[in-house]
Amino acid sequence: MSKESPDDAAWDEIVASLREPEGSRETPWPDSENVDAPGAEPEPVPPEPDPPGRPPEPVIIWRGSSEDVDAELDRAVPDEHFVPPDPEPLPRADAITWAAWIGVIGGPLLMLLITAIGRSAPALVIVSASGFLGGLAILIVRMRERADPSNPDDGAVV
Repeated sequence: MSKESPDDAAWDEIVASLREPEGSRETPWPDSENVDAPGAEPEPVPPEPDPPGRPPEPVIIWRGSSEDVDAELDRAVPDEHFVPPDPEPLPRADAITWAAWIGVIGGPLLMLLITAIGRSAPALVIVSASGFLGGLAILIVRMRERADPSNPDDGAVV
């Protein structure tokens, strides 16, 4: 005979409750979850005082359809549109960076051209492959460090 763990007992209780007809078992239900009859006016709840130095939040009491709620929200919350600051100008690239980009983009394009022509040109394949690899290596080596090395997050600031 094996010992039953507390998890097994809880699972057996859940399965047994699902097999019982609905309404046959008394379910513990907190009073705060009880809903008034349809059409009954809910009792207004007094708002809690706001802490000092913080503007009061609008109190919205729902009575009616979702359109009423949307209209109430439109009146309660003013439209605030975020206007981002102007972006910084892009840094100017030097001749080495331009040459590296030409190698990274031009190398595969030259290989495609050689393949499209259908000619065998081993010297051009070597030049295009070395241009691609060299340009890629230069760009990787010259990558800038993070502005703040103590902050590993490169995500958006909300």
